[in-house]
Amino acid sequence: MDIDKKLILRCKKYDKPALMELFKIYEKYLYRLCYSYCQNQQDALDLVQEIYIKIFNNINKFNDDMPFHPWVRKLSVNICLNFKRTVKSNVVSLNGELNEDSTLEDTIASDFNVEHEIEKMDLKRIIKENLKALPENYRLVIILRYYENLSYNEISELICKPLGTIKTDLYRAKALLKKKLENIREE
Repeated sequence: MDIDKKLILRCKKYDKPALMELFKIYEKYLYRLCYSYCQNQQDALDLVQEIYIKIFNNINKFNDDMPFHPWVRKLSVNICLNFKRTVKSNVVSLNGELNEDSTLEDTIASDFNVEHEIEKMDLKRIIKENLKALPENYRLVIILRYYENLSYNEISELICKPLGTIKTDLYRAKALLKKKLENIREE
């Protein structure tokens, strides 16, 4: 998302139409992001509202020389993580090499050859359902890596964890997903 610097400057002056335009631009993105954390429509809408308030209260702290989208993403992810902490909700080659270019579905499919058994769309649905059962830290790295398409370094920066921890969490998360999917396959 390329946000016009003039729009940001207008927002910094608390120009209501500019703020409404900015919020409209980010509405769908923020809802999808929040929903991926809480898996509940009402909670996602509440989180989006909380993010809007945070943007409004902190827009003057935004550095105009930096890209706006990463700032909004970091602010949003932090709000979602705080929500998860307070709610205490629980939230793929799964054995294979970490590969930054592969999709989660491709990774799982390549591991135990489900292409012939399950359509890719069904696999996506099953993965999303099983993501909910992962521990929060594993679910977070899967979402950021495979649904937000962040690199390992970006994830490390965003959630303030060492790169090695990110890779370990991804490996373990994919191993748990693989085990769950193998159990489904056996049923």
